Amino acid sequence: MKSLNVSTIIAAIIGAIATIIAAFLGAKWGKNNITIIVQQDGKNIILDDAGVQSMADENDRLKKEQTDYEKQIGEYKMQIASLESDSEDLTNKLNAVTGELEEKPVLELKNCGLSVDGDEKIINKENSYVAINGREYFSKEFIDNLLPENTTLVMKNEMLYIGKVVKSKDNLLDMQVIENNNTEIKDAVTDTYGNSYSKVLFFRYGERGIRFKTGKEYSHFKCIIAKNEGSYNSGRIQIETDDGNVVYTSPEIKAMTEPIEVDIPINQATSLLIKSIGSYDIYLFVANAVLYNEG
Repeated sequence: MKSLNVSTIIAAIIGAIATIIAAFLGAKWGKNNITIIVQQDGKNIILDDAGVQSMADENDRLKKEQTDYEKQIGEYKMQIASLESDSEDLTNKLNAVTGELEEKPVLELKNCGLSVDGDEKIINKENSYVAINGREYFSKEFIDNLLPENTTLVMKNEMLYIGKVVKSKDNLLDMQVIENNNTEIKDAVTDTYGNSYSKVLFFRYGERGIRFKTGKEYSHFKCIIAKNEGSYNSGRIQIETDDGNVVYTSPEIKAMTEPIEVDIPINQATSLLIKSIGSYDIYLFVANAVLYNEG
């Protein structure tokens, strides 16, 4: 059988399938001596039952190989589809990167010195200036030389702090009022230097005060103390924490006294009392009153 072209023989006997089936009806392999004659290229090929059985086995093997091949083809198709999807995703990413590269900023670095009021500062001039898409940036040394002495510059949590790092803050006037002795809260005032302020504590007379509940939540208090425009009598502002503990007393404030900036520790006080000291008609006010904690 090895010398026979099995595929050719199978093709040749397709037309005689009905005859073969009829010949084997009621017969069992290996028990009846069945002989089949098949013509191929004008020649008769004689197949006995063993030969037919061998061809049937070979046919089954070919069918199995075909099934396995089709299964592999299906797996290959799935792999190809997955590769095509990965390729598309990679292409999109490459396009995005290409777009970003095409949109890269235009940088212009320059050496630049610093002079303040005619006084040239000693700084590292090399590449101390950069323009990015036309927007100008200077090195940190420039800012350090422009700040007042003992003023720190800190970058923290995407915020640039000049001076103290403030973790949390609240307006004192938003706190609960515990007691109030004829102290007004005005929406807007102007000081004797023409500066305008909104929402202030206004003390028309001396010996008046207002206490706020601070709830032991703040370490510091800051504000601006100034005199209302058009007023002349002098007076003071005093700040107290719990149990009459005086933490600040202003100097005497007159018409030409510049606004005073106050920044004091209050050590997590339970309450804060702000009161006026002086005769009648002192017309002082406290603005930008903020409770805060340092970060």
